[in-house]
Amino acid sequence: MNTKYYKTWDEYKAEHPEIDEKQEKAMARKMQSYEEMMFSFIMFLLM
Repeated sequence: MNTKYYKTWDEYKAEHPEIDEKQEKAMARKMQSYEEMMFSFIMFLLM
């Protein structure tokens, strides 16, 4: 998906090189989940 509002974990990580491996393990699953929930919520509001 090509949008400025939705980012995959890999795109987010590429934009934030300060995230190290230890932080990545703690953040990856949660951040992707939050991103998907927010995107779904915005789509719900627009429909």
